[in-house]
Amino acid sequence: MRTQSENELNKQERTVTKSLALVFIPIFIIFISILLIRNNSLSYLEKEYNIIREESYSGKITSLLLEKDHGRTRPIMIDNEWKKEIPFYIHEELNVGDSLYKKAESDFEYYILKNSADTIERDVNKFLRKKYFDKLNEE
Repeated sequence: MRTQSENELNKQERTVTKSLALVFIPIFIIFISILLIRNNSLSYLEKEYNIIREESYSGKITSLLLEKDHGRTRPIMIDNEWKKEIPFYIHEELNVGDSLYKKAESDFEYYILKNSADTIERDVNKFLRKKYFDKLNEE
């Protein structure tokens, strides 16, 4: 008698699991599809591209935050107020006292090295610009 009720419970559990899978898998697929369509729409790409393009900032590097490592990026402290993540290959060339700025209506940020009087130029909007203009040329 006991094995019969256990078998019945196992059968019900499999039925519930299959039913849940049949409901949630299509919902998940639809959700992912909507996200992919939205992320590749012209209006979304234009908005994201312009957010970065319109951003402007400047300041002096007050700390290189050497104790923190975030993989391919490293943090720096600007004017003791805000942190900015930058690529490791630029981080290695910077010193405390160097400057950083980005103008509005520009895709580039500039690092001005105090010791060598040199400037490093970084295209911060390259990926979105390419994606946006490729999509714009499609239509």
